[in-house]
Amino acid sequence: MTVTFQELDRGLLDQVGPMCARAFDDYPFLAELFPGESSRRAKVSSRFYSATVIDCLEHGTVHAAVDDGKLAGVAAWLRPGAFPQSLGRQARFLPTVWAGLRHYPSRARLALQALARLERSHPHSPPHWYLATIAVDPAYQGKGLGVRLMKQGLALAAEKGDPCFLETAKGSNRDWYLGFGFQVQLEEPCFDGGPPQWFMWRPPEVLADEPAARTPGAAG
Repeated sequence: MTVTFQELDRGLLDQVGPMCARAFDDYPFLAELFPGESSRRAKVSSRFYSATVIDCLEHGTVHAAVDDGKLAGVAAWLRPGAFPQSLGRQARFLPTVWAGLRHYPSRARLALQALARLERSHPHSPPHWYLATIAVDPAYQGKGLGVRLMKQGLALAAEKGDPCFLETAKGSNRDWYLGFGFQVQLEEPCFDGGPPQWFMWRPPEVLADEPAARTPGAAG
């Protein structure tokens, strides 16, 4: 395995959605909101993560781990001031909405509830870097790729002393982020009856411990 770390090349965008769908297959938020077969859930999640990464390419930065032309992982950040999204940027996610309604019509109310809670719990100030998603393909997990991807984003924040924010609905990922100096600010269900979700903040002055090499399956 010869993995290189670089800014995401747009020529790899067609791999982003499928890779993230594989990485997020057992992510509690998605698995409980969209139950059933992985292939069916992937039709929704792959669209969402593609749109998320494209938005971060235009309004932040996306770091990628690439193995001989194959996308092994991504970490997509929105730069300070890029959240909340404008209506025009939100419109990019409409194909995800339609896919969700088509494949999971009975889950529409819970999906809207989950999005509303994400918006409400995301701080609007002070300006901060927002880790919109980090994912490593299951075939590459446990090799330290997530650590290196995370450190690239945190280095950008450290250059100007900016704080960082993220949310996760997976307990093992929460613990992994604690190792980077993130602190839990809020815990609440993703949606009524859903799994817990943790909203985490990293102050600019924090000194993080070196995290374990274990890579989270997916985050965000």
